[in-house]
Amino acid sequence: MEKLTLTRKEAAELLGISTATVTQWVLDGRLKAYRVSDRPKSPYLFTKEDCLAALLAVEVEPTKLRGKEEKAEAEVEFTRRQKEVNKKLRQMLNMPEKE
Repeated sequence: MEKLTLTRKEAAELLGISTATVTQWVLDGRLKAYRVSDRPKSPYLFTKEDCLAALLAVEVEPTKLRGKEEKAEAEVEFTRRQKEVNKKLRQMLNMPEKE
């Protein structure tokens, strides 16, 4: 029988990120987490489905950088796309936009 919930460490391994990043994703609203109890220090639990949804939340495109000019263009494009994604995430989470 497949395990229904994952610990923070197991979620980090599944996602290929650190446990600190898992916590940050929870705080950012990117990854849904469940508490074991109502206590503030209660550990988070995660589902495999929520972890996979967090990975799909932001599209990442690899870039092949050759020269300084291409690198600068890629950084500008990345920043523009990052702002778009953040705006969409805030809209999805009904959060006010940052200025």
